[in-house]
Amino acid sequence: MGRKFFVIPLIILMAVGMFPLVSFAARGDHSAPKLLNLYLGWIIKDKDQKALAQWDLVVLDMDMQWQAPEKMRQLRKDNPRIKILAYVSAGELAAARGQGDRTSPGYRLYERVPESFFMHDVQGKRLSWWPGAHLMNATNLGMAVNGKRWSDVLPEFVRDEMMSTGLWDGVFLDAAYSDVTYFYGNNIDPDGNGYANSPAQTNEAWKAGMSRLIANMRGALGPNKIIMNNSSAAYASQVNGVLFENFPRFGWAYPFREFQTTIAANVRPSVTSINTNTNNKETPSDYRMMRYGLTSALLSNGYFSFDAGDQGHERTWWYDEYEASLGEAKGGLRRLAGRGTGVSPGVWMREFERGIVLVNSDTIPHRVTLPGTYEKLRGSQDKATNDGGLIRTITLPAQDGIILLGKPDATEVRDSSFVNGQFVSVYSNTGQQIRNGFFAQRTDVPSGSKLVLSDAYQNGSDVVVYAYQGAVWIKPLSGGTTRVIRPFGYWYRGDLNVAVGNTNTNTEFEIVVSRGRDEASDVKVYSLDGREQAYWQAYNPYFKGGVRVGIGDLDGDGLREIVTGAGPSGGPHIRIWKTDGKIWGGGFFAFHAHESGGVSVAVGDVDGDNRDEIVVGSGEGAQPRVRIFDFRGTLKNEFSLGTQPVLEGLNVSVADINGDNRAEILVSGISPF
Repeated sequence: MGRKFFVIPLIILMAVGMFPLVSFAARGDHSAPKLLNLYLGWIIKDKDQKALAQWDLVVLDMDMQWQAPEKMRQLRKDNPRIKILAYVSAGELAAARGQGDRTSPGYRLYERVPESFFMHDVQGKRLSWWPGAHLMNATNLGMAVNGKRWSDVLPEFVRDEMMSTGLWDGVFLDAAYSDVTYFYGNNIDPDGNGYANSPAQTNEAWKAGMSRLIANMRGALGPNKIIMNNSSAAYASQVNGVLFENFPRFGWAYPFREFQTTIAANVRPSVTSINTNTNNKETPSDYRMMRYGLTSALLSNGYFSFDAGDQGHERTWWYDEYEASLGEAKGGLRRLAGRGTGVSPGVWMREFERGIVLVNSDTIPHRVTLPGTYEKLRGSQDKATNDGGLIRTITLPAQDGIILLGKPDATEVRDSSFVNGQFVSVYSNTGQQIRNGFFAQRTDVPSGSKLVLSDAYQNGSDVVVYAYQGAVWIKPLSGGTTRVIRPFGYWYRGDLNVAVGNTNTNTEFEIVVSRGRDEASDVKVYSLDGREQAYWQAYNPYFKGGVRVGIGDLDGDGLREIVTGAGPSGGPHIRIWKTDGKIWGGGFFAFHAHESGGVSVAVGDVDGDNRDEIVVGSGEGAQPRVRIFDFRGTLKNEFSLGTQPVLEGLNVSVADINGDNRAEILVSGISPF
């Protein structure tokens, strides 16, 4: 381990402010980019409480179990997949621990430590490098008390006093040095005989003792708790992760190679992380530095942390790049430009399921050709970089990185009906266009058909359900027989609308089908083998405008509801039904009741509240608008897409094309040209 790549133990921290948060749904699902927050203040600020749930891995001071246990429990409620680690110094003990509340964990630990557990110099004085903290004698050479040393007492304390609370998923061990003389000099007397050991002897004894401490910690906590350390990668094979603090302040290639080997050596799951910071400057808008660290971490599928530094590990800065859900990595690194062999300066690329990551670790810019057409993020911060453009080449500045998304296509639109071949624009629930539009076209399905791509059999294999010329086709993509259903008789060749979802207690999904324009408002539910499950008329039998359908769980009870919207020539009326056709709640008008172009409808969770919303698009001849309602018909949000009426109206779908566990709103009917 190169001793200058891990720098400062994290003892006393200062609150320096907070970067304004962008309002995003919580991530925290341990998918790329995987995010770590070193939130090491003495309190959890109220304004940071909700924000912290966005991170995958959060390190809190050990005293938080005493200071803020309810806030820790709330973090788990807000993000059930979050992992919370207790910050405990393995190599030092701060004097402030012994000055706190007598019931706090820090105080209880301090009072257990006899003087012989501290490291001393040859004059018998305690050693200090970080202000207010003293070095512990982690070696096996110091005096044992009741047969135990520091390497025994600390793991027992963490097990008995901390993990027993159920608040922690593991421990973050700071100051786990390997080269202790680098920080504390050579005047160290680990065996207490009044003479300094040689630097080589001291460091070897320290490493042996720290390795024993970590082994004891694993034995005390068990195999399922996470152990992470800072200050050295020498213990990589004993822990789940190592923090590479201050990366890449002292260079890129060497610590990055060590980052790679550390992840390979870690106990699984690996949580090794890069911490890039602003060197204790309050400059959260240093987007280039953030990108450089984040994309470097992504090259090796590590975690990433960005904050102010060792005096500012208490930030909830959030970035557009954090929202770029990339999915799983595909293959290893690939060099696109540069010089040298192995991991050396140049442009490096890694492919993911939903995009690519580029890092230019060189001191000069490079222009590279990409392996296809990619889309820049559409951001609200560094708009010069994240402008949403489609590119095939890019000039990447020196010591910078970028995340690029794969261009979406019809395979990204899942579990929601769309018109095959139409151009769709992609919006957030607030009306922000967050991706470039694209033609949602499948070549294996007739153009103009209504289709849904879904794992309808719930067996891991997709099927395409599409409606065309009066029939519904169920086509398995993994091979097998295509089934055809004619819900309104053999001779019916009119328009149909479809939705796919679970309507009963079995595993397989069902198909909800309705007549389209110029027809009655019949709604039918079919099993995948073609058996009719339910039938009803959504509106007056004399109404001949057809009906649009959607399905989802509107109230979060695990059961699905069917939503209908009147078709062309009808008012923009919405009704909600149980899946057997019984009315569920009251209806409402999505737009002004006097509008007579009908309404399109889709159902999905577009705001990340774990309940599906009703998304509606304005009908024929109306000003193009999208509105979002809850199951009570309460308007949650709306946005306009222009002032000129649209002759054929809008079609809306919802699908999680970004992979962030929140559906985007897809709108067709507006010309892309």
